Amino acid sequence: MDDVDAPRALPPLAAARAEHPVPVVLDCDPGVDDAVALLLALAAPELDVRAVTTVAGNASLDVVTANAARVLDLAGARPDLPLARGAAGPLGRARRERDEPVHGVGALGGLDLPPSQRPVVEASAVEVIARAAAQRPGELVLVALGPLTTVAALLALHPETADDLREVVLMGGAAFCEGNLTPTGEFNLRCDPDAARRVTESGVPLRVVPLDATQRALVGPGTTEPLLASDDARGRAVGLLLQHLSSRQRDADGLEAAAVHDALAVAAVLDPSLCTWVEGGVRVETSGELTRGELVVDTSAGTGRARTDWARTARVAVDADASGLSRLLLDRLGA
Repeated sequence: MDDVDAPRALPPLAAARAEHPVPVVLDCDPGVDDAVALLLALAAPELDVRAVTTVAGNASLDVVTANAARVLDLAGARPDLPLARGAAGPLGRARRERDEPVHGVGALGGLDLPPSQRPVVEASAVEVIARAAAQRPGELVLVALGPLTTVAALLALHPETADDLREVVLMGGAAFCEGNLTPTGEFNLRCDPDAARRVTESGVPLRVVPLDATQRALVGPGTTEPLLASDDARGRAVGLLLQHLSSRQRDADGLEAAAVHDALAVAAVLDPSLCTWVEGGVRVETSGELTRGELVVDTSAGTGRARTDWARTARVAVDADASGLSRLLLDRLGA
């Protein structure tokens, strides 16, 4: 697919403000870190969450949709907040990856949340996102926390949405570090490389929060313990979720801290200064026997020294402020 003739300029990086909340749709696959991200977004007055959509990834579509409803209830989300189902599996020839075991029992780390009576809207996730973008053209930020299957379908079925969206902020990829599923592949992009390739070729402005940043923003006991002692049920739940992730990290490499990947993507919408960004063009490998799902970043794209003909449509986080993320979680969820 060729790049668009006149790529859009990347939108300015600016902290979200409560007096002018940023409208967002969260496309997710809860998942422990997705749950933390949802709770953070819904606790932030700087964000106007317009809808939540789900996509199969960390677990099946039925499981992640039920988990999203439970987390929305815990967050105290308004009853009429749209919750919509998205893609149940990847595009094209890819098979759905097995459930991500790090998320444990029920994909929420064993967190015991009551079943939800919250309805799922009849409209598909694609239609819900397209409608939300058309209602706030040039303003809506789509925060994609799982595989990009639904986002790719959205851009195919509603190409005008590429212009309506302010940007897509996505958690995924390993830009200049090793992957977490294969040596070069991160889980979200590896789940559906064909969808990710279509999104990166679409021309829509992207903010990519890959493992390079999330693995530097580790959350440790200094955050987990105050949350576990919180008077707020949301804070205690986040403490339990972080405790689960920390135990998995300790078993894997001995660290007493956890990467909360999706929460960093939401935090980056709230305060972009939490991450260090580089600009360039991005693509996702779809055919390599050993590299399928690899995120490829060309920081020279769109310059006089360009190594590719890719448009300069992405910012990629290459570092992150761990203490800043911890402060944000405590400030919003630790009361």
